[in-house]
Amino acid sequence: MLIDQVKVSEDFRKYTLRASFAIAQFVVIYILLICGAVLLTGLCALGGYALVYVKFTGITFGLAIGLFCVGFFVLFFLIKFIFKRHVVDRSGLTEISEKDQPELFAMLHEIVKESQTDFPKKVYLSPEVNAAVFYDSGFWSMFLPIRKNLQIGMGLVNSLTVSEFKAVIAHEFGHFSQRSMKVGSYVYNVNYIIYNMLYDNGSFDNMLERWGSSNAYISIASSLARWVVKGIQWVLRKAYNIVNLNYLALSREMEFHADEVAAHLAGSEPLATALKRFELADYAYYFVSSRYYQNARGPRNFYSQHAFVLTFLGEKDGLTFLNGLPVVVSTQNRYNKSKLVITDQWASHPSVDDRVERLMALDQQMRNEDSRRAYELFREIENIQQRFTSELFFAPGSSLEEGLQTDQEFQETILKTYREGAFSEVFNGYYDNKNPVFPEIDGKTTVIDQTQLFNEEAVDRIYLEIALESDIQTIIAINEGRSQVKSFDYAGSKYTADEAAFLLPGLRNELDFVRESIAKNDANIYQFFTQTALYQQKERQLQTLTANMEKVEETNAGLYRIIEEMREQTHFFSTTITFDQIEFNISDLSETEAKLKQQLIELKVNPLYSEIITVEVGEILDKYIQNSTAYFADKSYNEDAIELMFQTVNQCNLLTYQTYFAHKKLLLDFMAELYNTHHPANIAS
Repeated sequence: MLIDQVKVSEDFRKYTLRASFAIAQFVVIYILLICGAVLLTGLCALGGYALVYVKFTGITFGLAIGLFCVGFFVLFFLIKFIFKRHVVDRSGLTEISEKDQPELFAMLHEIVKESQTDFPKKVYLSPEVNAAVFYDSGFWSMFLPIRKNLQIGMGLVNSLTVSEFKAVIAHEFGHFSQRSMKVGSYVYNVNYIIYNMLYDNGSFDNMLERWGSSNAYISIASSLARWVVKGIQWVLRKAYNIVNLNYLALSREMEFHADEVAAHLAGSEPLATALKRFELADYAYYFVSSRYYQNARGPRNFYSQHAFVLTFLGEKDGLTFLNGLPVVVSTQNRYNKSKLVITDQWASHPSVDDRVERLMALDQQMRNEDSRRAYELFREIENIQQRFTSELFFAPGSSLEEGLQTDQEFQETILKTYREGAFSEVFNGYYDNKNPVFPEIDGKTTVIDQTQLFNEEAVDRIYLEIALESDIQTIIAINEGRSQVKSFDYAGSKYTADEAAFLLPGLRNELDFVRESIAKNDANIYQFFTQTALYQQKERQLQTLTANMEKVEETNAGLYRIIEEMREQTHFFSTTITFDQIEFNISDLSETEAKLKQQLIELKVNPLYSEIITVEVGEILDKYIQNSTAYFADKSYNEDAIELMFQTVNQCNLLTYQTYFAHKKLLLDFMAELYNTHHPANIAS
C-alpha cells in the first residue's frame, strides 16, 4: 500500500529521543525537588522537636510550629497540582455520529483503511477554520493506549474542495499513527504540573495569607517558604524551556511526517493548495466575526458571509479562482521583502512555505479528484451552520428571528466599507503603508512618465524599505543580546549571533539607497500632479488639500506629544504607592491635562476635525473638558473620573487616525481624478 512508502526520518527519530530525554530530565529534577522538600520538612520537624525538647515554652513551641510549617508549605507547593480538579472544556464542540453524517464517515473509514490506523474515538465539529487530533491527556494517558478524537472546523469545511478536505483529514490521521504523540501526553502533563506551580498559585497564596494571619511564627514561616518557592520556580522555568523546546522541535517533525502521510493518501497538490489558503480563510473568519462581536445585530448564517468575504478578499488580491475558491500561489507576497530567516524555536508547526516545499518535492499525484465543495459531504449543512452561528453570536434562549443581518445587507455593508476605506487602484498599493509627501520642487515643466510612478518596481521599493528597517532592528537586537536567537539566515547565508554586526553596514547602505530612490520618485509624483493640476486649472484645489494634510499632520503631532506625556504620568494608577505620592503625581498630571483640554477645545471648532467628530465622541470630549472631579479624595480613587480620562485618551488616538486618513483619502481621490484625466501630450517638455 502507498502508506507503506512513508518512512520515519532521521530528524523525527532524533527529536523524539531528545524530547523523551528532556521529559526524563524533568522527572529526575522533580523527584530531587520532592526529596529535598521531604528532607527539609523532616529537618524542620526535627529542629522544632529539638527546640521543644531543650526547653518547652510558648516561644519555643511557636518556633517549632513555624519551622515545621516552612517544610510543610514547600512540600505542599510541589504536590498541590494533585488536588487540582481538571475539567475538559468541550463547550464549543458538537459530537456527530455515522448515523448523522454517513457520507463524511464513509470518507473517514476510507482514510482509516488506507492509513492503517484506528478510527477516532469521537468526531466533533467546531466553528473555526481548523482540524485537529486530541485526546484526554489525563494521568493514565501516559501509560495506557488512549484512542484519539478528531475535530473538524466548519470554517475549514467552508474553504475547501472535497479533495483538499480529504488531504487535510488524512494529515490528521497521520498523527493517529504517530507513537510520538505519546510523548505529547507526557509533555502535556509536565506542562500542567509546571504551570500549576508557576502561575496557578491563587489558592496556595491565600492559604499562606490565612495561616500567616493566625500566628506571628507561622507568618514568618510563610515568608521563608515563599523565598524557597521562588527558588523552585526558577528551576522549573529552566526545566519548562528545556522540555518544550525539544518537544516543539519534535512537533514540527511530526507535522512534516503527517504531511507525507497525507500526500501518499491524497496527493501533494490538494494539501499544498489547502495549506496556502488557510491563512486567507482564517482571516476571512476573523474579519466576519469581528464585525459582529461589537454589534447588537447578528448574522443569519455566519458561514455564507464567511464564504462571501473569502471570495471578496481573493478578488481584491487579484487571485485566480478554481472550483469557486481562490488559489493562493504563495504565502510570500509583495508585502514581505525580508531576506531574514529565523527559525522560530517556539513554533509548534513549520512555516507553510516549508511544508509546501516538502510536499511538492514528494511529487505524489492526486487520486480520484473530487472538485465538489467539502460542505457537500455533510447532511443538513445549513442547520449545522446556523446552529454554530447561534452559539457564536447569540445568548441561549434569545430570539434568532429579530434583527438578523441578511447576506445581502452584509455584502452591501462590506462593499460600502471597502469603497470608503480603500485608495484608488491607480496607486497600486503605493500609499497603503505610506503617506504622501510634498517635497520642494523647481518650477520647471518636465515630462514625467505617469506609468512609472506607481508600477510594481516603485511599490516594491516601499515594501523593501519596510523590510530593511525591520531586518536592521531585528539584527541589532540579536547583536546586542536582546534576543535568544543563536543563528539565522540572511539572503541564503547562515550567520551566528556574534556575526550579526557584520551585516549592519551593508544593510544600512542598502536602506539609504532605497530611501533615495523613493524620495526621487516622490518628487516626480508631486511634480507630475502639480503640473497636471496646473494644466487642468485645479492647482488651487490641490494646494488646499495638501495644505490640509500638512496642518492635520502638525496638529496630530502636538496631540501625540501631550497624550504620550499623559501615558507616562498615569502609570502610577496601576501601582501601589503612598497617598502623598498619589497627590503629587495627580498635581503633576493636572498641568498636562490642562494642555489636553485646551487642545480638544480647539479641535472641536477646527473644521478639519469637527466633521470627523461624531455626536457620541463629541459628548465624551465635552464631558471630559467640563469635568473637574478630583481623581483622588478621601484616600480613594474616583474610578468614574479616571475611566473618563482614559476613554478620552483612547478617543483622541482614534480621532487623530481617522482625521488623517480622511484627509489623506480626499487628497488621493483628487490625485486619482487628475491621473485619470491626464493626457501626456498636453504637458510640454
